[in-house]
Amino acid sequence: MDQSKLMAAQLQRRDPAAWTAVLRRQLGVEDVVVTAVSARSVDRTPFRNRVTRYLLALDGCADPVTLIGKRTTLKEVCFYQKLSSQLPGVAPCCHFQHEAEDGKRGWVVLDDVPDQIPPQKWAATDLEILTGTLADLHAAFWGQEGQLEAEALPWLIGGRQYTWEELKAEQPVYFEVGPGAILSEHAIERAGNLAPTLLKAANGLAVMRALNGWPGILSETHLTITAELLDDPVPMLEPLCCLPATLLHGAAHPYHWRTTLFDDMRLLDWRRVSIGPGVYDLIDFLEQFSVLYEDEYHTQMTLRTEWPVSEETIIDNYVLALSHRLGADFDGRALRQALPAARCLQILTSWFVFFANWFDDMPDLYTWQRINRMSEAELQGTMFAPIAQYRPYLTAVFQRFLKAYRSL
Repeated sequence: MDQSKLMAAQLQRRDPAAWTAVLRRQLGVEDVVVTAVSARSVDRTPFRNRVTRYLLALDGCADPVTLIGKRTTLKEVCFYQKLSSQLPGVAPCCHFQHEAEDGKRGWVVLDDVPDQIPPQKWAATDLEILTGTLADLHAAFWGQEGQLEAEALPWLIGGRQYTWEELKAEQPVYFEVGPGAILSEHAIERAGNLAPTLLKAANGLAVMRALNGWPGILSETHLTITAELLDDPVPMLEPLCCLPATLLHGAAHPYHWRTTLFDDMRLLDWRRVSIGPGVYDLIDFLEQFSVLYEDEYHTQMTLRTEWPVSEETIIDNYVLALSHRLGADFDGRALRQALPAARCLQILTSWFVFFANWFDDMPDLYTWQRINRMSEAELQGTMFAPIAQYRPYLTAVFQRFLKAYRSL
């Protein structure tokens, strides 16, 4: 057993000696002694034991030290091994990393970042700090795609070139609905690493077409422009490809941020880290900012009735922060011109992929039409209750989608 695997096993078994060694190495202090370790799951999903909080009792200290152990992807392990140290004010500090033998998974030990101000209570000052922190992330690796490629990070757009045959062999399940009539070979060639995602989106579009859209949310106009983008994504991808590449978090939505009472923020969950235009992270945040969750599993949602500041103010703060950090190397006009493209890409690859999975066991067209004639009160207590939660949110999402498409 290699040293990393042995240490990971000892830490997960709550061996005080192993935790003492980790703290001594990280803190550079030799007189730290861990006397006892306890643990409990802190997952916010039904998948237990992926994230664990460890409470370390220290000799001579009344209060325990808490750290987070997380089972994760190899991409996130590599991020903490090679890149997170360059983002001290953005990512949590990593104390230990382990790559599993399968080359796909790993385990990390991170600082336990307090979540003292949840997104429901964010004020204008919190959003200003957040956009500045996001700018810090993107400025740190602005135009450094060579360094990021050397760390084996994937590209969001571009990268690997797929053929139709390769895509069918890699994702056979998504050909069952028949995306061949929607997704063109031209799109596959231009999308690079996005090709499998566009394939899933094509299946989502096929599902929604079979249901004759979604009354009040997805009209024939929305379905038509989605088909056009899947047939020829160049108008959507080109403005993004023209921007300098940087390090992308990949899922920078509000619930991956931790805000403390000391005006400090950390961005968690780097499983989707990649190379691409920073504006994608900004739009990903904005598109999900309205959603508020009422339970720890994120199944009960409400919508913000009022934003602390407008979307345009958030964008302005981000652009000004990047301009301040990058100076003459930053083209704010090009970034603003790419905003519609980033929004189209985010909505297309998020929601149509979701539709392909969400409606996998959807009833027939008659039942779908009947569901859409039911009020929110009538849907409560049925298996379709989540639809009532999403209706007002998705109505606004696809209004923005249409507006962004017309601005390409």
